[in-house]
Amino acid sequence: MTEQYENNEDEISLIDLFAVLIRYRKLIVIGTLAVAVAAFAWLFVLPKFVPSLNKKTLTISYALKTERLPASVLPSVNNYSILWTAINYMKDVRVLADVQREFSIFADEKKASSVSAYNKQIQDAIDKEKFVVKTSPIVDTIAVILKIPVEKKEFADDFIKKIAKMTSDYIETDLMPEIDTLEDNADTILEKYSESGLSEKKSSASASASASASASASASVNYADISADIKSFKSKHDEFVKSLDDAFVINDPAGRAIKFIVATFAAFFIFVFTAFLLNAIENIKNDENAVSLIKKAWDEGK
Repeated sequence: MTEQYENNEDEISLIDLFAVLIRYRKLIVIGTLAVAVAAFAWLFVLPKFVPSLNKKTLTISYALKTERLPASVLPSVNNYSILWTAINYMKDVRVLADVQREFSIFADEKKASSVSAYNKQIQDAIDKEKFVVKTSPIVDTIAVILKIPVEKKEFADDFIKKIAKMTSDYIETDLMPEIDTLEDNADTILEKYSESGLSEKKSSASASASASASASASASVNYADISADIKSFKSKHDEFVKSLDDAFVINDPAGRAIKFIVATFAAFFIFVFTAFLLNAIENIKNDENAVSLIKKAWDEGK
């Protein structure tokens, strides 16, 4: 019959835990220091002698301003959102691929050595959020964030201008024909209502004629607003998407200090765990009952 351990024998006191740490203090301290020294050498010393390890990155934030359609026009174009159309277009992997092919901004080398390497650059930029497009707190503004090698800084502005121009051209092709058609229709209807209004003034002032004239006048005012708003929009229209001011640049030296701290603490906890594991193994070896129980469990598991 297997002996049952008393509850107080199963309880682990803080003194027992502290005793284990004291017993294996050399393993914990020396092991942690060894990992810390190795991490320091890898992160701070070797990069000075091996240029390939000294990879610095930049985080660059851009603000892209989008135009807004007049409120009177929106219902006629299915509430077309220039802002969200631009964001969705720039997030299209094919668009990113086209611009990356020209500037190769997410890689150290000038051009990808193969198609697979090029595709990996694109996927890596998406997965690691090296290219982020999102709405900005500023109205009608898009925030674009780039994380690129420091050597590619000189291409960043051209990269953004290119993608903004492509986006603007896409919206121009997609939206402006509808705007032009809407303007032509509004002008045609205004002209028709204008002629109809003149003939009604010459006709008898019957109740039905008055009602018809009132409806015509209301429609005329609506289309007059649309026509005037479109003409005003076109007079100010330049590009649907354009870059604002200078970019905001943050130097990121590969996060070496953070990596060093993480590596040191990770090593400490690993060696503490190892100390408790070694202590448990030693206790099991010295406990005949525990050994027999483990042997029985092993045999039963075959």
